[in-house]
Amino acid sequence: MRRIALLSLPLAALLAVTGCGSGSKPKAAKTTATGQADCGKVDAAGGAPAYLKVTKGSASCAEAVSVYKAFFAEIAEGKAPGQGSGGELSVQGWSCVIYPPDQIQQNGRGADCTKSGATVTAFQKAG
Repeated sequence: MRRIALLSLPLAALLAVTGCGSGSKPKAAKTTATGQADCGKVDAAGGAPAYLKVTKGSASCAEAVSVYKAFFAEIAEGKAPGQGSGGELSVQGWSCVIYPPDQIQQNGRGADCTKSGATVTAFQKAG
């Protein structure tokens, strides 16, 4: 199994640890000014947040949170193909990828999970 060193950025740290849930129920989607559905944040054990948004199509926030918790757990177990490798990891029927650190720094977009025309993105910062 390949381990991923993702310690250079707060979101990257989030992707590398378990305990991603904050313990609260997923909130209902709130549409932002950009038309994206805001599903709130998922916290890592280390405290680094990932802010989830439905950036394309539609998906429930409950499903988005569930997929990202499972995705982060699989990364922590070393199952991810590698940060920025272009490889995808299938999680609960969703295809998820992590972006390389330079892209995360550039646009704050840390990961995307897609399924049936829907995309849920994990951002480094709220907004």
